[in-house]
Amino acid sequence: MQETLNGLEVDQVKRDASEARENPEKCSVTRKLSAEWVRGTRARVYSGEKEIFIGGEGDFGAMTVALASLLACEIDVLATAATDRGIEIEKLSIEGSGDFNYAKYVAGGKGPDPGFQKVEYTLRIKSRNATRDQLGNLAKLCETSSPVGDTFTRSVPITLKLVVE
Repeated sequence: MQETLNGLEVDQVKRDASEARENPEKCSVTRKLSAEWVRGTRARVYSGEKEIFIGGEGDFGAMTVALASLLACEIDVLATAATDRGIEIEKLSIEGSGDFNYAKYVAGGKGPDPGFQKVEYTLRIKSRNATRDQLGNLAKLCETSSPVGDTFTRSVPITLKLVVE
C-alpha cells in the first residue's frame, strides 16, 4: 500500500522531484487546448475529454480564471513541496486579488493596458509537524518555483495565426 501525505503518493513525489533535479530537461511539457465560442462572451475550452467554460453568465471570466490559475498553481507547488519534505498540511488556503482595467478591451483598442496591473495574495497554512521557518521556506517557493507565477512576472512571446474560413 502506498504511503500518502497531503493526498499525494509520497514515493511518487520523491521520485518525480529526484528525476527533476537530475534531469530537468525531461520536465519540458507542451499543453494544447482548444477554445470554441459558445455565445455572448462564453467560451468552451477543452483538451480531450476535459473541458471548462469561461465567460458568460454564471462562469468566471478569463481574467478571473487567470488569477485562479495562479492561486491553484501555488496550492499545487506548496502541496507537492510539503509532501517531498515530509510536511503534513492540516489547512492551506490562498486569497488573492488583482487590479485590471477592461476599457481597452471594450473600446476596441483605446484605453490603458488591459492586463493585471498588480496581483496580491495571502497564503494561510497550518501544519502539525513543521516549524514557522519551514513553512516560510515553502512559501518562498511560490515566488521561485511556480510555473504560473513565473509566467505572470515575465514577458511571454505570443504568436497569433489567423485562418479565415
